[in-house]
Amino acid sequence: MQKSLYALIELQEVDNRLDELMEERGDLPGIVEELEEKLSQKKAKFSNIDQEIKNSKVQIKELENKITEATEKLAKYNDQLYQVKTNREYDAITNEIEAVRLEQQENEEAAAKLSESLEDLVAAQGEFESEISKIEEELSENKVELDARLAETAEEENELKKERESIIKKFKPNILSSYETIRNARDGKGIAPVVNGNCGGCYSYIPPQKIVEIRKMSKIYECEFCGRILVWNEKI
Repeated sequence: MQKSLYALIELQEVDNRLDELMEERGDLPGIVEELEEKLSQKKAKFSNIDQEIKNSKVQIKELENKITEATEKLAKYNDQLYQVKTNREYDAITNEIEAVRLEQQENEEAAAKLSESLEDLVAAQGEFESEISKIEEELSENKVELDARLAETAEEENELKKERESIIKKFKPNILSSYETIRNARDGKGIAPVVNGNCGGCYSYIPPQKIVEIRKMSKIYECEFCGRILVWNEKI
């Protein structure tokens, strides 16, 4: 058990340094992630608007074709009016003319509304395009800065991760699991040294007899208040 506890001390030291490297990056990783998500959302909306614009143009074209066809029909019917011989034929053609004119008017109104809507869509698309450009620029700047910071610490971080993998092989999975659980719940500190008779993590009092046992490093003891694994070591 003593080897496991000393291995935990080594592990905590490595994790402390890894945490320091993460802190050196500041808010950049979160900023980059947030900007990437924002960019993705804007591009999705831009794509949707683009599709709406395409659909509107198709619909307007179809309506324009119908309007043209109606104009041709009206010209044809007007020519036929001069050739009718009976009132019945005249009434039939005038009814057709009225129906075509009504349909043409409806199509013209629909085309006008779609054209107005299309203008709004194009304007909105332009705004999104501008926003996307700004986000891409901001994202690029933050990525450059983040990459620079990562490059500065990449070698050390890789070595620390290798060292960590080597250390965790020194004790049983249940001990590692317990350490990780406590560490995640306690600001990255899974173990705590005894400091002046108190827990070095939460500063709670530890009975003298228990301190004697902790000092032997022969058994795992956890702080009754914060749950951290207690060890006898001044470097943590």
